[in-house]
Amino acid sequence: MKKALSVVCLVVSLLVGFNGMSQDDTKAKKEMKEADASAKKAAKAEKKAAKDAVKDAKADAKTTADATVDPAKQAAVNDRMAAARAAKAAKKAANGATTSTTTAAATSDKTVQRAANTGLKDDKMTKASKSVAKEEKATPADYKAPVDPSQKGPNGEKVMTGPRGGKYYINKNGNKTYLSGVK
Repeated sequence: MKKALSVVCLVVSLLVGFNGMSQDDTKAKKEMKEADASAKKAAKAEKKAAKDAVKDAKADAKTTADATVDPAKQAAVNDRMAAARAAKAAKKAANGATTSTTTAAATSDKTVQRAANTGLKDDKMTKASKSVAKEEKATPADYKAPVDPSQKGPNGEKVMTGPRGGKYYINKNGNKTYLSGVK
């Protein structure tokens, strides 16, 4: 009785197990996957075609807008650009001159820019066209620290005064060594 019952349970479990793995189910699953994949491909192709159409429309609109630019307006823009290039070249040529020549060139550049910008309402162009004469700053090669002849370093080096009043000397490695206290 126990053997018969265990055999019946075994047969039932095998039937249930094999029934879940039928070939019809796997074929149906494959067909569903293929259908989903083809639907995704079609949607992707449709989306790409829509993007290309929008891109082409933008390109067409741009070419028609470029073709409708007013020739007089274009000529005015070209004149302003030519004047700006000429002013830049003049400024570059006058760059090596003295400061008085530089300020004179800057004022002439300003007049050229003002003439070029007459009737221009763009704030960016008017701000960019303003030039200011810059002061020349002292370079480190021009600056030498004052030497204090009354003081010497530990090995007889010259003692100099720093920008904030500190006393230092140049050691054998070429580094500044500040003196701790005034002697």
